[in-house]
Amino acid sequence: MGVDVLLMTVRQRGTSPKGRQVRPVEIVLDPGDRFARLCTSSRRPMLGRVDPCKTLILTRADMPRFISEVTAELAASGDREVSDLLQRVLGLARECAAHEAYELHLDGD
Repeated sequence: MGVDVLLMTVRQRGTSPKGRQVRPVEIVLDPGDRFARLCTSSRRPMLGRVDPCKTLILTRADMPRFISEVTAELAASGDREVSDLLQRVLGLARECAAHEAYELHLDGD
């Protein structure tokens, strides 16, 4: 039960949710469930909210904390594959932080 990380662009026409269009920009897959395991075992507040069975949507406003927590996990990681995965997740998070119209979707199975 992995947690894939999707960088999404959001276009909102008007105020109705029906006018909301979401398209993927870039994806980091979690086929080995490494990111899911890291999140479920993490004591960090935002990563602890990640549910491998649901989708958590983070906005640009959430990125400073998310980036901080992922960076801390990266520094503590001794596993090269996990470190590579976290580096790719950080790249998407930084892109999200840089663009108003982006969201980061942490998509559980």
